[in-house]
Amino acid sequence: MPFHYKRTILVIFVFLLATIWFFVPAGKPNDASVLFDMRLALPATLLALGSIGVLPRLMTLGLLFCAIGDAMGVLGSFEGQMGGFAIAHICFICWFAREIRCTKTKPVILFITTLFCLFPLALAAVKVIPAVPDIPIRIGCSIYALLLTGTVYTSLVYAFSAPAGKRFLPFIAAIGGLLFLVSDFILSWNRFTAHISHATLYIMTTYYAALFFLFIGTLRAPINVPLAERQKTKCEI
Repeated sequence: MPFHYKRTILVIFVFLLATIWFFVPAGKPNDASVLFDMRLALPATLLALGSIGVLPRLMTLGLLFCAIGDAMGVLGSFEGQMGGFAIAHICFICWFAREIRCTKTKPVILFITTLFCLFPLALAAVKVIPAVPDIPIRIGCSIYALLLTGTVYTSLVYAFSAPAGKRFLPFIAAIGGLLFLVSDFILSWNRFTAHISHATLYIMTTYYAALFFLFIGTLRAPINVPLAERQKTKCEI
């Protein structure tokens, strides 16, 4: 996969502009406007469109479904929002898992990463999920929590499994997965458990940072296995 420097810089630039526009809503109309509020979904949309041909296809799809989840949230559909992000995490998990399959992962890495990921799952199961009043939504949140943690788990294993000297970008991607977890945990805690002051600021800051790091961290993927070996083991993107 060739690396397009100029295009990548342009995508990052417009993404940052769109992110700034969300936090500094220049041109905000006096009356409520759903179209203006859709600027929330603009950063993810720009990353998704800009990543075509630059990122692996699964990562591009994941970013696209993040944008769809954002749009559904603006329209007031929590179920649609959660569904969009759930599909996004399935895409992320599938890509990271495919990369892990092409490496020799040490059992100790799997063990430590599993223990690490069990903590947020246990916290969600004890503090957040029981606070969800509606049973169908509670089930959906439980499934989503598993998928979200799956992205964190696979991205961490991917990072720790990368060969020495080639771990920088995988760890950037793993930071993106962790920030996604932080963002959604703040969102769910604020929505179902207890009010958090300035929650929107924390949620959106960590969310946009997560998208940025996932984009940067998978720019030059795959990096773990030479192309010839990947073709031999059918681990192509």
